[in-house]
Amino acid sequence: MPLACTGVNHRTASVALRERLALGPVAQQRVLHESRRDPRAPFTELAILSTCNRTEVYAAPVDASDALLELLSNIAGVPPAALLPHTYHEAGVDAVRRLCRVAAGLDSMVLGESEIQGQVAAAFRTAEEAGTAGQVLGAAFRAAAQAGRRARSETGIGHLPTSVSTEAIRLLRDVAGPLDRLSVLLVGTGKMGRLAGLALRRATARLTVISRTAAHARELAQHCDAEALGWHELANAIAHADAIICSTGAPHAVLSRDLVQGAIATGGARRRIFVDIAVPRDVEPEVGTLEGCELYDLDALQQRLAGNLETRHRELPAALAIVEQEVERFDAWQRRRAVHPVLIEMRAQGEAIRQREVARALRRLGAASPEVAALLEEFSKSLVNKLLHEPTRRLPTVGDPELARALFGLDTG
Repeated sequence: MPLACTGVNHRTASVALRERLALGPVAQQRVLHESRRDPRAPFTELAILSTCNRTEVYAAPVDASDALLELLSNIAGVPPAALLPHTYHEAGVDAVRRLCRVAAGLDSMVLGESEIQGQVAAAFRTAEEAGTAGQVLGAAFRAAAQAGRRARSETGIGHLPTSVSTEAIRLLRDVAGPLDRLSVLLVGTGKMGRLAGLALRRATARLTVISRTAAHARELAQHCDAEALGWHELANAIAHADAIICSTGAPHAVLSRDLVQGAIATGGARRRIFVDIAVPRDVEPEVGTLEGCELYDLDALQQRLAGNLETRHRELPAALAIVEQEVERFDAWQRRRAVHPVLIEMRAQGEAIRQREVARALRRLGAASPEVAALLEEFSKSLVNKLLHEPTRRLPTVGDPELARALFGLDTG
């Protein structure tokens, strides 16, 4: 087989097993270098794609899956027999199809996610640096990169956000208008809060960060070009904010109805939008009943996210069609590559026959003039080119070099 893939992913293996197979760039380099130095390795090209959701090895040429399973077994420190039930194996264009689907985000935990495209590109760069990327892997990864780019530019597979933090910002923009006109308060600096803060960076008229831990607030504010305030300034910050995004890890609500009502009395009547992405909730539901206050919680965001995923799923057939187009291009390249040596031999055979026949004709003609000899040369070359034109054009679509050798008598010596 010209190309093969063996791997595990979030559908076939537990987190614990995926952790054993996870390889950073340095570890990938080590495995690739060891493979390159191993004279027993049954492949000359090798690349490793390792993310939190998958570890896949792509190799060429490979005649059996055993070698790749053994490679994964050595990485994980798990016997091949124990690893086998959790692996999948693809060969030929099916391996390219898998790589293209992965790069397009069609095999991800979140359909259409874009981070995987960069991870696929990084895997190939690592193989190039280790000297284990050759023509076959180069063509396969180019097809995957093109599939990923086209899926995202020609379909809506990755257009709508699927993370809570990103959708919170999108909701805010939808209900309040342009963010650059808003003063936004971010309450909480955990993972969700950090993601929201980074998404809001330089997008709002004014961004303020508050956390119970002042150092955390200052750190996030520095990364987000924001102002950090102490927890004791929470009510005053609410008073002067147009939008409040809450994502603390508190076990109870930190924005009570009384606190917000007091802030309104201080800051005056204005529209205030509360987006609560915390679990448990940070904002008491009664806040949404106060005049000028609108409250959106995680349930509202989840409904929007479900709609986003439904929209992405509607784009799936178009993205799959793009994958198939790139797989077909790879297959055409592979066929051309397979028959190229045959085409060279076929042309050489035709030229040898032409030269013999021209020499024989000249001998029979006797003392032919230079003009006649030149005419025979031109005629014979044109004839051979015309006779070999269609075989030369059609052989790559057949992709069977042995059949071509038999048909043209190239296997007779």
